[in-house]
Amino acid sequence: MATLGRSRNRQRAGVLRPFLFLFTLSLLILLARNTDAIRSVSSGATTALVPVQTALGTIGAGVDRIVQATLEIERLRDDNARLREENERLTLEGARLREQAAAAGQQAKLDETARALPYESVSAPVIARDPSGVLRSIMIGGGSGAGMAVGHIVLSDQGLVGRVSEVGPNYAKVLLVTDSSSVVSALVQGSRATGLVRGQFGDTLVMDWILQTEPVKEGDVVVTAGLATGGELHSLYPKGLVLGRVVEVAKATDAAYLKAVLMPAVDVRRLERVLVVKD
Repeated sequence: MATLGRSRNRQRAGVLRPFLFLFTLSLLILLARNTDAIRSVSSGATTALVPVQTALGTIGAGVDRIVQATLEIERLRDDNARLREENERLTLEGARLREQAAAAGQQAKLDETARALPYESVSAPVIARDPSGVLRSIMIGGGSGAGMAVGHIVLSDQGLVGRVSEVGPNYAKVLLVTDSSSVVSALVQGSRATGLVRGQFGDTLVMDWILQTEPVKEGDVVVTAGLATGGELHSLYPKGLVLGRVVEVAKATDAAYLKAVLMPAVDVRRLERVLVVKD
């Protein structure tokens, strides 16, 4: 029993010793906190820690700036993407509006031309061109469904384009006046000299059978004469349709005649809409 009592006393002493040590240390620190030595140690420690705190603060501010800069870059990227999308949308919208304005302008010119004609007419879009350039033809929309027929005259606001050579339910093929098989009776506006205008390979026309005594010169405008010449014309063009302008005058093979090279009034490569005249 005595041994058991001694063992319990040693356990209590072992538990109390750390507590007593900490209590004593705390009491000593509390009593010594206002002493010069403690204040000196505290001041030294504070002085030593200031650079560390400053460095940590600088690092923290730098990290904060980096984080803010990263967030700002992401925001700017989002804004830039939205602005780019908006710019693309506005660009496409502007292009669409310009196309609408161009189409409206072309249609207004065709309407003005139609009002000046004493014939019924209908406008049609150019939907295809002969890629080879051999047949010198174009395809237009409309066809028999729009009242078009073979032989109808095709114009632009600038002058004569050709004649309808084939018709389908919703399309029509136009043989251009520049095709080598095209022959039109024509006259020079200034001198009233007459002749035949034929298509040839390339983008020009040739006016043959001009009397050498006629004063034809470069720059003269040539129009349709509205006349049939023998059996060469299968149908007539109305008088006064512009064919082109003289760019060169030369002697023909027969010395009694002149030959004039014409630049067509209509640039078919830029043609988008035409006027079909129902004769």
